[in-house]
Amino acid sequence: MNKYVIVILSVFFFQVSAAQNDTAAEITENNFRGTRFVNGHSVNLAEKGELLFLIQHRFGELYGGLYELFGLDQATMRLGFEYGITGNLNIGFGRSSWLKTYDIFARYRFLEQNADFPLSVAAVAETSIPTLRNYFPSSEDDLTSKSSASGQLLVAVNIGNAAFQLSPGYISTGYLPAENKNYSLFTTGLAGSLKLSDMVSVNLEYMHWFNSEFSGTKPLSLGVDLTTRGHLFQLILSNSQHMFNQSLVTATRGSWESGIVYFGFNLIREFRLHY
Repeated sequence: MNKYVIVILSVFFFQVSAAQNDTAAEITENNFRGTRFVNGHSVNLAEKGELLFLIQHRFGELYGGLYELFGLDQATMRLGFEYGITGNLNIGFGRSSWLKTYDIFARYRFLEQNADFPLSVAAVAETSIPTLRNYFPSSEDDLTSKSSASGQLLVAVNIGNAAFQLSPGYISTGYLPAENKNYSLFTTGLAGSLKLSDMVSVNLEYMHWFNSEFSGTKPLSLGVDLTTRGHLFQLILSNSQHMFNQSLVTATRGSWESGIVYFGFNLIREFRLHY
């Protein structure tokens, strides 16, 4: 199914991009509601002096039924913070329960869509460091070996009530015990958002990579954004239970075709520290 998804989304993205010159009057800025589509980064940034607090929660497999309370017994979570140093530069960090992993990132926006330029362009660099004890072999249990590093270019367009993003990137995964090696992968993220009302949007997010040696499952996620005063609440269905870049690539285990999906949410609270 994944190969058909990427073809359809790619064609849709480029058709919309090609059509933007005919709909310039309808272009709106910032149709994305948050700095995350579902799991991955969006081209959005926190404003200067704004602090975002993220509570990200993913339940276990839904098909466990009532006995597992539809995934409650195998939940994972991430707590994170994102801060706007300037209007175009954000920094952030988080801590996930999966392998007790810390992630740190910086996101910078080069260009913002307006009436004279049709795209928003940003870049994000991220590293993650698992700290679970007695998990890595002693020869690989050092900071350099088990840390990941990744970078993505985020290119987005807003047209009417829709927004689309293409995110080419690269990741060095760090040592993976299950594989007994590390990987270097070129990746491409595809995402779209449709605004249904002033308070509600629906999102679609997919990530593909290019390395025949790595046979992991590619993450495909659906989300619904609900905006309230000072909060963004995102409801999520995904074949991935993870919430930072390295784990999305290396640890996605679900399958839409087999009905192995995870329900979850992102709760994002905004705090204004200074203007």
